[in-house]
Amino acid sequence: MIVEKSDGYVITTLFNNEVVTLTDSKEWSIWMKRVRDLSDNTIRSFLRSMDRFWTWSLYNPIGMEEPFASYQARFRNALRGGFEIVVKEKTEWGEEIEVTVHECKPLSKSTINKEIAGINTYFYFTEESELIEDHRFINHLRERHISAKSFLAGVQIKKSPLALEASGAKMKYLPPYKVPKNRNRIKYFPLELFDELLADAKPRERLLYLLCGACSARIGQALNLTLYDIDYEKKEVWLIDPKSDDAGLNGISRRVWLKDEYGIDMTVDNPHNTPDLQFKYPIPLQHEPVYWLSEKYRDLFFETLKEYRQSPEYVSEHVRAPRHPFFFTTQNGKRVHARDALSRFKTALKDLYLKHKKEEYRILLHLGFHSLRHMFGHARAELYALTGDDSIPYITMHEMGHRSFESTLIYFNISRGTMQRIIEKYMDRFEKERYNNIIKGRT
Repeated sequence: MIVEKSDGYVITTLFNNEVVTLTDSKEWSIWMKRVRDLSDNTIRSFLRSMDRFWTWSLYNPIGMEEPFASYQARFRNALRGGFEIVVKEKTEWGEEIEVTVHECKPLSKSTINKEIAGINTYFYFTEESELIEDHRFINHLRERHISAKSFLAGVQIKKSPLALEASGAKMKYLPPYKVPKNRNRIKYFPLELFDELLADAKPRERLLYLLCGACSARIGQALNLTLYDIDYEKKEVWLIDPKSDDAGLNGISRRVWLKDEYGIDMTVDNPHNTPDLQFKYPIPLQHEPVYWLSEKYRDLFFETLKEYRQSPEYVSEHVRAPRHPFFFTTQNGKRVHARDALSRFKTALKDLYLKHKKEEYRILLHLGFHSLRHMFGHARAELYALTGDDSIPYITMHEMGHRSFESTLIYFNISRGTMQRIIEKYMDRFEKERYNNIIKGRT
């Protein structure tokens, strides 16, 4: 069970009729927030992974000579096949019944890799803080006290030089599963339907679709656009992390500006800092305005801005209570959240599919907002395939805000249709040249 405290989270559970708390779990959650600067959504995900591992470990003791990586491998196998922890308890009438403590459905390899990565951050934290004792030196007094023989139950807040010397400075963790890359796993919105999606959308939704599809913004980034991030004269749009010290068009740190001007503290939980409004990463890679898929969409964005600001849906800043500068609002002036925007997007996708009813567009029923960002990357890859300009992948990396070039290359798998068009283009050229050579040979 994950219990939220004023400044962090605690992982706790009931074991043998006694409340047991995972050592240093609160300090770990604070470390992830302040030192690692992870989003609240990621922190909660890691906490859930650790909670699952800890619960499993209480009922599956580690062997005294068992390496920690092997112990994690046992847990990984349990995740792969799914598991259920059942204990026997007696009722007040003396009847013995079975109670399910925890149940986990089988997980995919990629999901398990994320689980293990989340769990390992706990051990990285304890190592960095020099708090963890090697697993072969478990404190058995503590173990007996809580009637548990798991590894995690025995973690103590003290450094063991002897253990570290015997096992090396770092504990050996389980490597991730090797998951083969599959180019078909990237689900992108069909570019040929993008204009139709925009035409059918109301102004507010059209602006969001343009930011996500024509600028490659993640939905959390688009929803953090403020009224003061738009340069109407230069036709520029800036997307700035509200928790960062990046300056807006006013030259002031975004975090400081929100605190001083609006009293919004982005370091604490508030309506502007919910999991579905997280910005995550810079876009573009450098601190500058967003790039557009084409000037056509940039012009449409600024035309729609005028339409939106003149519509009944738009709420001026001075009538919002409490006052805030974020651009996308509901009719009562509250922030639009990703879950609400996604619901409307899903409805639009369903309408598009029903309008065309083509098997190739059935994918529309299973897409989310990120498919628009994927569409941007795919469109750039198609452009590269048709032009052969080697600068395009690097430009795309910058436009999409990728820190790793490998993340950009995922998109640069030429589609079957594009390959066929390229082959036909060069076959036509080849046939014409061959025909001309034949004619020249005859003359």
